[in-house]
Amino acid sequence: MENGAAAHRAIYTREISKSSHIPKLTWPPGSQDLNPIENIWHILKNMLNKRPLHPTTKEQRKRAIVKERGRVSEVELLELVD
Repeated sequence: MENGAAAHRAIYTREISKSSHIPKLTWPPGSQDLNPIENIWHILKNMLNKRPLHPTTKEQRKRAIVKERGRVSEVELLELVD
């Protein structure tokens, strides 16, 4: 898979890929995020934003994240992995 970076588009890289018969994978634009942790962070951010008092210090944020993390159900986590 290539992401269009200059190194992927370089003539040398294209020649090596072609001579080595390295196939390119097609990758749909805007594909869904398959990394569960990103979705878990999204859930946690929403939970934190719904709190009546927003944490203002780093320590308060840590405590709030740990508390909200405990409220994410196992069912939600398994659905993200599936």
